[in-house]
Amino acid sequence: MRKILLYLALSLGFLGASDLKSCYEMYKIEKENAVNTAVFVLVDETTPFNDSLKEQIFSNALGFSVFSNHIFIAKFSAFIAGKYNETIFSGSLDTPLSDDEKYEINKAVLSKVDKCLKDQIGFVKKKVKASIESSFLKQGENIAKSDILYALKDFASSIKEQQAKRKIVILASDMLENSAITSFYAKNAVRRIEAKKELAKVEKEGLFADFDGAEIYVIGTALTQNQKSYVDPKMLGALNEFWNEYFAKSNATLKEFGTPALKKAIK
Repeated sequence: MRKILLYLALSLGFLGASDLKSCYEMYKIEKENAVNTAVFVLVDETTPFNDSLKEQIFSNALGFSVFSNHIFIAKFSAFIAGKYNETIFSGSLDTPLSDDEKYEINKAVLSKVDKCLKDQIGFVKKKVKASIESSFLKQGENIAKSDILYALKDFASSIKEQQAKRKIVILASDMLENSAITSFYAKNAVRRIEAKKELAKVEKEGLFADFDGAEIYVIGTALTQNQKSYVDPKMLGALNEFWNEYFAKSNATLKEFGTPALKKAIK
């Protein structure tokens, strides 16, 4: 599969600094590409997603892999054993030509552009799925630490810089911070946090971010290695309170807090 993707990318000229080149640039056509929706998929490499949750992450990301959208895939973990925040894929899909624009283009060139645009969609969908798949926790791994707050502050700069009419963050994570800043665990179990006290720690460390008005959708809340263990509703309520306030103070809106799955597809 990797060889097929690489061959397709090279033959079509799609790979570049941002992982994706415009068909219009390739065929030297003047065309302004305005991004409609920018979707940022941030995968917590420490979270043990099951197949059902993985499929929900895939389907929501692929649903936005359409013309005029920007797709950004990244993973994060803790700064141990070679783990770090990493952008896996980033690129903007072209905006289709209008009928008037098509009229001004040579038919032979237009045919090539049409094929390029079709191939671009196929390439991006394959690339998005492969990029997300490579970001999940590997079988047999158990990463004890999780720098969620630092990662969000880090990736927020990429979100803010991207120009788009709408910004969506699909945050695939257990949302259980376990770092030098604070830990949402106690005695090897998830604890019920006090949201105000934890938010004070975030403020002290300067870890509130600026998500430029993005909509946040979380998949995977409170997932642990032992997924059959009982999850205290009060603990979930405290987590929800903390993250709602965190995102509100970070210029974003927490639209849905999946516990662990979203109730419906993102629209």
